[in-house]
Amino acid sequence: MRLIELDKDNFDELVTDATCPVLVEFFSPGCGPCHALGALLEQMADAYPHMRFAAMDTVRFPDVAWAFDVAAAPTTLLFSGGRRVDAVTGYVPRSRIEEMLAAAK
Repeated sequence: MRLIELDKDNFDELVTDATCPVLVEFFSPGCGPCHALGALLEQMADAYPHMRFAAMDTVRFPDVAWAFDVAAAPTTLLFSGGRRVDAVTGYVPRSRIEEMLAAAK
């Protein structure tokens, strides 16, 4: 499943106002680890149909990234009930993402 592409116009609707947990990868287009993590998240999305998987381009929307204290890419944030509940920076293994998602069920 492809990650939902976030922008300033849809962020609140798809993340902060969401009724389900949302995992957001903040990425940079030229970042190798970002591409690898994005591919991993796309693979994982099908196994978690009750959650939303999305991506936010930090180059196009740096103000949104800074609003959530994202200073490096990739940074992955988990939102539940519209609030940030977990975060990791850098490429992390599948097991770490699974730990994040298990806490949001």
